[in-house]
Amino acid sequence: MTGRANTGKRETHDAANLIMTASGEGASLTEEPEPAQLFLWDLQGALAGAHAGPTPDPKQRMEELFHRIAKEFNPRATTAQLGAELKNYYDTPKHWPPCGPHENFAHYRMIQTLADEIERPVEGLPRPVLGTLTTGEINAITLKVPGSTSHVVAIEDQLFPFALLFSKAVALAIPVISSTAEGGFDFHIGMAQVRGHLKENPEAVQRFQEVILAYILDGKPGKAPRYTPPSHVISLASTMIMGLELFVLGHEYGHIMAGHLADGAAPRRLRGTEDVDVTEISWSWQQELDADAVGWTLSMAAMIHQGSEPPATQAGIELFFSACEVLEKALSVLTTGEVDRVRRPTSHPHPRLRRDTLRESISNIQEEEAERVKLIGECIAEVVEELWRHTEPLILKLHRAGKRPDTRWL
Repeated sequence: MTGRANTGKRETHDAANLIMTASGEGASLTEEPEPAQLFLWDLQGALAGAHAGPTPDPKQRMEELFHRIAKEFNPRATTAQLGAELKNYYDTPKHWPPCGPHENFAHYRMIQTLADEIERPVEGLPRPVLGTLTTGEINAITLKVPGSTSHVVAIEDQLFPFALLFSKAVALAIPVISSTAEGGFDFHIGMAQVRGHLKENPEAVQRFQEVILAYILDGKPGKAPRYTPPSHVISLASTMIMGLELFVLGHEYGHIMAGHLADGAAPRRLRGTEDVDVTEISWSWQQELDADAVGWTLSMAAMIHQGSEPPATQAGIELFFSACEVLEKALSVLTTGEVDRVRRPTSHPHPRLRRDTLRESISNIQEEEAERVKLIGECIAEVVEELWRHTEPLILKLHRAGKRPDTRWL
């Protein structure tokens, strides 16, 4: 299968590792913003207190980041230009809710930007209270706010760095055919070509293993070695990252648009928040699958608005399901020595079920386009499975050596 990716401007994902303390302007669009936001900030504060330690000055780190990016991509940038870029980064739209005192500002900015993209095609779509926490799941979770009818949607705090590094590794595994006149690249996603490419260029396997091991062993995918891949890899990875992230958030909006009512609620363990009353709202599996369908439509609309074709968006959505499945496999092998022996507790159906159900429901686009969308999804899943095939023996070796997962997964 051949595919095409175009270069485009998006948020700087390397900034996702920066711990920022800042505040923005604006009011929440939820019905009861104050209790929900305060509850989220309490949880983030508890996490910050549980992992207290010496940290670099956040503004200094941001300045260093911008200088590093300028040196790599725009060596002629002046100090004044860098200062203007920094000011623009910290200025937030007035309709955004404020950033909490312990919230990672880069994560906050990313989430609110994604929410803008999701809401753009749907007039009047309410924005839930959104934030990041250490959840141990790539999926977002919904938390009940004590003493309130409102809730918080908590996204895994390592989603953004993981999505960046995982997408780059997968993009490295896909051979490029040629560049295009529009500034993009044509790719060939056929397994024979992919296997030949990996044999001649094993870096993709190395990078894939690095991010998986950093995440399951240390809980921090950003501990994997940094690298700057070729421009065609950045182009393809950027498209997949955006599709992945929009789908994760679009799924949560799917629950809102479908008018879902809680199927149940249960105590939720969040590392570092043991002294806080945390209750997770659960949806039925059918509600989760319905939210996937709505999230698919929302992410497709957002990406089309940005100029991406449906198959490119599907590549990111499929990458999300493959990432969830690979992490489940990796944790099972590291814990038990066997794939799929143990599945950690989660409110979501198995990623394979979600992926297969969504593929079957892709019917609201032209038949020819639907076939292209399904095919690109199958190709991405096969590429990830090939990378996993090279990774499983390494994790099994670690299991036999007595290595165990980071506590975020337990």
